[in-house]
Amino acid sequence: MSHSFESVAAKYLAAKKLSSGTCKEYRGTVTKWTAWGKGVDVDQIGRVHLRDFLDWVHEKAAADGGSNAGRTANKSRENLRAILSWAWEQDFLEKLPRLPKPKPQRDVAGRHYLTKADLNALYFATYELERPRGWKQPLTVGHYWRAALVVFFNYGVDTGTVFKSASFHEPVLWRHICWRLEPPNGQGKDSRYGWLYYRRVKTKKQFYRPMNRVVKVHLKSLRPNVVEPDQPVFHCGTSRPNAQFQRLCVLAGVKPKHDVETGEEKKWVLKDLRKTCATYYDEHMPESSIEILGHSVGGVTYRHYAHRDPLAFKAIMSLPQPTAFTALMHGFDGECPCCRRRFRQA
Repeated sequence: MSHSFESVAAKYLAAKKLSSGTCKEYRGTVTKWTAWGKGVDVDQIGRVHLRDFLDWVHEKAAADGGSNAGRTANKSRENLRAILSWAWEQDFLEKLPRLPKPKPQRDVAGRHYLTKADLNALYFATYELERPRGWKQPLTVGHYWRAALVVFFNYGVDTGTVFKSASFHEPVLWRHICWRLEPPNGQGKDSRYGWLYYRRVKTKKQFYRPMNRVVKVHLKSLRPNVVEPDQPVFHCGTSRPNAQFQRLCVLAGVKPKHDVETGEEKKWVLKDLRKTCATYYDEHMPESSIEILGHSVGGVTYRHYAHRDPLAFKAIMSLPQPTAFTALMHGFDGECPCCRRRFRQA
């Protein structure tokens, strides 16, 4: 049985607990789809339909005198992605169509996440981090920061889960890493790269997450010859990890955040990597960040399933990584994966 996009969108809004403002935005996208007049049933929608529709939205917004046509088209793109992903979960369509790339837009509300270009720059800048005073670890401090950036990006963990800087923090220990395929809690399917256990600082909620290939390679690169199970995996070289991260931002040339309301510049902090994680997970697989980051969930979709682990598993294993993060996986440690130029080591 075929269903129109309009009817599926109505079912989506009925199933979700969204604010009135958000519902209004979704209905605006549905109205645009109807006005476009070239829509097909939801199970027939392909990438070409989505591209033509978003091009039409962009052109119409520009023709109507809109100051940010790219943002208008991208908002419609986000709404389409969410509706179609939900429709796919509910078996209204067999295959989720690929969406075209976002349109260039002018950011009007300030950006509170790091771009992949920023993450690439931060990753390679770790080679320039100076050796901390009294450093006794077998690896350079940059080794630990590179692996930490990968874990922050893939799991959106709290700062205290990686770097212990307060007595109540519970950092990842070597015994929290399981290299076996079987899930350590006995739930879910096997992970070919192993598992990572951690606990959220604020809620104390426990997570058993599959490692993807990039995460496994970086954690394995830190593993000492003799593993002490109760020793922390990460060392940042200071009791103030945010100060070290801001030093890293300077080395990488990452510009500070800009507060639109006050006009002030604000330094990036490690908790911004949590927002970065959420941004890229939702771009990759809508609503997956809710489960990945451990937020409370109350929507109909989440009550419908016994658990959301299958969504988290699929999202983690397929998340597109910043280019720099894959360098070690291909054997490039200390050199640029593009030109093989050696990085200057501090």
